[in-house]
Amino acid sequence: MAQTKRKRRSKHRGNAVGVVEARGRTSKPAPGSRPQAKGRGARTTNARALKPPSMKSAAMKAAVGGLILFIFFRFIGKGATTAGALLMALIAIALYTPVMYLTDRWVYNRKLKQAGGSPAKAKTRG
Repeated sequence: MAQTKRKRRSKHRGNAVGVVEARGRTSKPAPGSRPQAKGRGARTTNARALKPPSMKSAAMKAAVGGLILFIFFRFIGKGATTAGALLMALIAIALYTPVMYLTDRWVYNRKLKQAGGSPAKAKTRG
């Protein structure tokens, strides 16, 4: 009687420490299947949507920075009063907000350029 043909099974082999590792796929990929993207491009499918910068998001980031500065000046700084620390934090927020907006806009335009899109036309200064 002829023996039935069985599929060859891949063996699990242990290494010197004794850990058993699976071999992985050894066959060719199926025809018509797309190859999987590897590296940086693989994250683009589940990445967050790119949103343009706004003054509101810049103000929120500046407020977080101002809060950290307030805590630093009030509790870590020597001889600082609450009013002085609050004044310094408000000045920092006023200065950080436009800087954060410009930074966010620069990052947005850079990511847009990397994605292949064109950045929005900047207002002409005049």
